[in-house]
Amino acid sequence: MSPASPGKSGNLPVKFFISPLAVAIVFILAFVLGRISQSEAASLALAELDRLPLLGQMSHLISSPDRKLIGENDDRINILLIGMGGEGHDGPNLTDTLIVIGIRPSDNNVAMLSVPRDLLVPVTGHGWRKINSVNAYGEMESPGRGGELIRTTMEGLLGIDIPYYVRIDFDGFRSVIDAIGGIDVFVERSFIDYNYPTYDHGVQKISYDEGWQHLDGESALKFARSRHGNNGEGNDFARSKRQQKVLTALKDQLLSFKTFRSPSAIANTLSALQSNIITNLNIGEILRLARLATAIDRENIRHQILDNGVDSPLVDKLVNGAYVLLPKNNDWNLLRETAANLFDTAETAVAEELTSPPKEAQVNSTVDIKNGNGQSGLAREAAEKLSKHGFRVIKIGNADSFDYDRTIIYDLTYGQDKVSLKLLQQTFPEAKVASSKVTAAQVSPSGANFLIILGQE
Repeated sequence: MSPASPGKSGNLPVKFFISPLAVAIVFILAFVLGRISQSEAASLALAELDRLPLLGQMSHLISSPDRKLIGENDDRINILLIGMGGEGHDGPNLTDTLIVIGIRPSDNNVAMLSVPRDLLVPVTGHGWRKINSVNAYGEMESPGRGGELIRTTMEGLLGIDIPYYVRIDFDGFRSVIDAIGGIDVFVERSFIDYNYPTYDHGVQKISYDEGWQHLDGESALKFARSRHGNNGEGNDFARSKRQQKVLTALKDQLLSFKTFRSPSAIANTLSALQSNIITNLNIGEILRLARLATAIDRENIRHQILDNGVDSPLVDKLVNGAYVLLPKNNDWNLLRETAANLFDTAETAVAEELTSPPKEAQVNSTVDIKNGNGQSGLAREAAEKLSKHGFRVIKIGNADSFDYDRTIIYDLTYGQDKVSLKLLQQTFPEAKVASSKVTAAQVSPSGANFLIILGQE
């Protein structure tokens, strides 16, 4: 299914990066530039930037009038974010990540749609191919055409206008993370991947421990790319969730006060972006995007992953011996409806990634834990985990049955202890927060602030 991959293209359009770490670059590059002029480090930072052939001109555009983006008049701006290996990697032009980002300026909302690499699509002039090969076919046709071919392919696939694309390679990702001093990411569960690819075409073992980890560029790249981990992390869909974490961490670190105060960090970051990112956005459009980004809060960012789940429009199949994803009942309108209604169907990130080590639960925040799936010792393990986060576990035991498919969190403070609730959601990312108006006495006679019933997930 995968075509031979051409070498890295020659002279290409304006450059920047994005991959799993999507929003972070298109939004942030310009956002940083827009903020520089207001900081005490302005003159030093701009002096550094003026030395860069492409970026030097940006300092002269920071205060220029905005140019409206395509789609802004219709209250939806769509951008395709593309991540690929680049020179020195197997299949350098095969895409590792595809994310469509929709921006709704009227209420400052953002919705992201992750498209799986194994989706089988029609490609003009090349028949049916996995979508991760489209960029490579475009590069074989003409160096620099890959981004445009995948952009138009995605437009036809999803039935929406996608006027812009941004493409980055792995070297750019690593360089950006290192330029800002690394990122802090919360690893939801420990995992080991024994088959992560090496640069000499072999495999290596990588592992990540549960909890907050400070990652440099290489470690962050491995965390975002790993596809063969154990403990539920061995698929593309789990990887997409990890990529969201890296995205959030990168965004917040780039926008941190520390970064803005460091002219060298800004210059190093932009230099890394210039070398490894390609986009059809011009500088004026990037600056307009930056100004829109300043009004977007994390609470208004939604994300949807196209997968093979029960509620997804896709199913997995074997075609000529290859694993692929296709629309259910071959109904491509399901994908188009998903894309058209993305702001209505995508989920808000309730348990948003925190950007610094998590606060402990509020003093005296208490919890009861019940085993709802029958696995021996499960409630006690959960109790030990929560105790480390500052919770006081009052009671553990078995639930009324072992038939719970999903973990349930009962908030018996009714929204009064938001810090502890967020920490519980982060500790149990698959859990559902019960919305029923039960009384504390009905579910937890002990008087605990929270009750957790542990299910299969």
